[in-house]
Amino acid sequence: MNKYIDIILKEAKKSLKTDDVPVGAIIVENSKIIAKAHNTREKSNKITGHAEINAIEKASKRKKTWHLPECELYVTLEPCKMCLEAIKQARIKKIYYLVERNKEIKEKEPQTIKIKNVENSSNILKEFFKNKRK
Repeated sequence: MNKYIDIILKEAKKSLKTDDVPVGAIIVENSKIIAKAHNTREKSNKITGHAEINAIEKASKRKKTWHLPECELYVTLEPCKMCLEAIKQARIKKIYYLVERNKEIKEKEPQTIKIKNVENSSNILKEFFKNKRK
């Protein structure tokens, strides 16, 4: 799992280059990464440019189907409602995330698991928003 964490954090940092919120995501199938992505909303001017949706689109293209029932999603930030619905539609079975978004999202299907005790996992986000407030 640690190798996945390193990769999603690396993906999140790519978002900073285009002033996007630093969120990174990967989709894993049978312990193999089939898609990597980061936020591109500012860069693409697309409301759906979230890391999770970008990763789902890449995985779907690679697999030539939008059905991803054997896949798991690893993401730096707990998915928003829009992304959660896309994840459900893709039938992704598990979501692993580093930083909790908020308490509002109660419905958590598929199974959602917070990865605990990852050192400095929220620092990228904190630093991004700190710089935005300057």
